Amino acid sequence: MTDFPQIEDPVEEKNHMLWKLGFVLGPVFALIPLFIDAPEGLSEAAWRCAGLALMMAVWWALEIMPIAITALLPLVMGPLLGLVKLDVAAAPYAHPVIFLYLGGFMLGLAMERWGLHRRIAIHVMLKTGTGEQRLVIGFMMATAFLSMWVSNTATAVMMLPIGVSVIQMLREEGALSRGFPPALLLAIAYGASIGGMATLIGTPPNALLAAFLEDNYGMTIGFAQWMAVGLPVSLLMLMITGWWLSRGGYQLSADQSPAVRQQLQDDMQQLGRMNRGEKMVAVVFVLAALSWLSRPLLIQLFPGLPLSDTLIAIIAGMALFLLPVQMRSLEFVMNWQTMKKLPWDVLLLFGGGLSIAAMIQKSGLATWVATQMSVIPGGTELAAALLVVTVIIFLTEITSNAATTAAFLPPLGALALSLDIPPALLAIPATLAASCAFMLPVATPPNAIVFGSGMLSIRQMLRSGLILNLAGIVVIGLLSYWLVGIVF
Repeated sequence: MTDFPQIEDPVEEKNHMLWKLGFVLGPVFALIPLFIDAPEGLSEAAWRCAGLALMMAVWWALEIMPIAITALLPLVMGPLLGLVKLDVAAAPYAHPVIFLYLGGFMLGLAMERWGLHRRIAIHVMLKTGTGEQRLVIGFMMATAFLSMWVSNTATAVMMLPIGVSVIQMLREEGALSRGFPPALLLAIAYGASIGGMATLIGTPPNALLAAFLEDNYGMTIGFAQWMAVGLPVSLLMLMITGWWLSRGGYQLSADQSPAVRQQLQDDMQQLGRMNRGEKMVAVVFVLAALSWLSRPLLIQLFPGLPLSDTLIAIIAGMALFLLPVQMRSLEFVMNWQTMKKLPWDVLLLFGGGLSIAAMIQKSGLATWVATQMSVIPGGTELAAALLVVTVIIFLTEITSNAATTAAFLPPLGALALSLDIPPALLAIPATLAASCAFMLPVATPPNAIVFGSGMLSIRQMLRSGLILNLAGIVVIGLLSYWLVGIVF
């Protein structure tokens, strides 16, 4: 593992004044409905729900508590405010989509345990070539592919040491372009974020949206359906990002580097042949992916088969604990020690977002918001989608993408109703936009991880991030809006 220089990032330091303000402001929002009458046409329950939703939004945005702990507020405040009973508030924390993500996490952790993700990454880079331009593209594509199945953070953590070693190797050769280090590091960070858009389990907002639409509008989004929208958007964003990082924003050399190729070949040789653990993970992964993609066909062939994306994910995850690597020592593909690394906080965040969303719908708050928005004239659907995408892309630079999605989905559903269009037409572009946080180190864990290498300045990230944010507005606002209309 390469040792990275430690640098202080003032962006990561909490603003104590903002924290104190948010600490006070959140409860004030929650208490206002207890002392002030509700606006005309808004029920008492909806008014109290609005206060709770605002409190959560403020505490999520300013991170008054860890985001996952703030996600527990509906569990406490829902019953105390008389909105729902405890069992109703708790039910969304065990929503099927949470177990879909749990199964996806298990597959990703198994990949990491046996090193399959590293083998895939090195193989992709050897295939793309070792010139600076090709290396940037190769790193970005390898990171994006892994991020479709493994968490964005874990992917960035795995790819960064490989990237830093390549940079150091070219520097020792004396063949390093000035723009190569920042371009390569940004390729890792951006590849992780963009790759997560492509699949339903690629990043938390995607699965959160699927659960929201199913719970509140009876609309089920399958794995293949999501990919029909998410994959084209992801690929186009990768093409734009690859062009900007290799040619448009950074003038990189196209000359091949024999030393880098030799190093990658040495790394691959050091990995040796695929071990039994890698092979078993690969088989389970491929079978799960094929099952997700072919589920509609399987249901047609076997009517009544209770097959869902969640069921496939859990079967795959459980199978990893039953497949032996060494039968004598009872060593299996997955164990509980590895399972402890699972990001349970993300699952809590899912539960909290779904719980408050259910309260917003049940209390009538969403209906009231839709009524207030009825003044928006018809024929402005695309303009509304572009506006929503723009707001979320820049807002998610300073807030969690999952928390932003959870906060925005209920009012977006209401806005869609007021425009007499399917909720998915606004909700899906908004969800994809939440993954386009490219400008600040604090915007996403992958950004923070590569920034911590000390080889990248905030100015460089801001410059490239702004270009890609603007590209994201156009690509997501137009392409995803068009694809959603076709697929759904």
